[in-house]
Amino acid sequence: MTERPANLLTQAEASAVAAVPIKAVYKTVAERLPKSSLVRRSGQTLLTLQGVICVRLDYDLPKEVPVKVRRFVYGKLNEGGTGSVSCGAIGAAVSEVFSYTIDPGPAAKKVAESLRHYHRAMELIVEDPDIQDGAATFKGTRLPVYQIGSLLQQGVSEKELREDYPSLTSEMIAAARMYTQANPRLGRPRKPTWHAAAPLSTRLTPRHRA
Repeated sequence: MTERPANLLTQAEASAVAAVPIKAVYKTVAERLPKSSLVRRSGQTLLTLQGVICVRLDYDLPKEVPVKVRRFVYGKLNEGGTGSVSCGAIGAAVSEVFSYTIDPGPAAKKVAESLRHYHRAMELIVEDPDIQDGAATFKGTRLPVYQIGSLLQQGVSEKELREDYPSLTSEMIAAARMYTQANPRLGRPRKPTWHAAAPLSTRLTPRHRA
């Protein structure tokens, strides 16, 4: 199997790296990104790095910026532009003419920094068939990444996690948060192994009527 280039991200990975809700990624991909920023492989829609920057930029732009202006700007960026892009637009009334100058710099900086964190997170995580049935775990441990990520999504604080799991570092917690968002589980989560086991003991408790 050909390994996927590091500069091509799934839509879920783009959501994590750009720090944008997945629904916003879907919308931008479907309605605004130029085809040059998208790659189809094995039935998946992948985004180039420039496409991820556009996703972040689209999320940051004020809502009143017209879609046609966004499309024009993203097209210019995917042609290799790195500086500010200027574009005009006509409003509802013929007399309303707007001019936009959009700087992709801040969005590009955010994405570049976040992508470095994501690559570092992936270095901390392994999927070994001999450990936890191949589930993602932190390197050198048997601690499942999704378990930590799920607790974070439920609102458990980093302080509580480190009290319960002393081996966890702040870097591992950040990695779990990003990995879980970038690699969402499909379908229902697996039931724990104890779920189907017989109880160790049983006891009948009489019900007291009110």
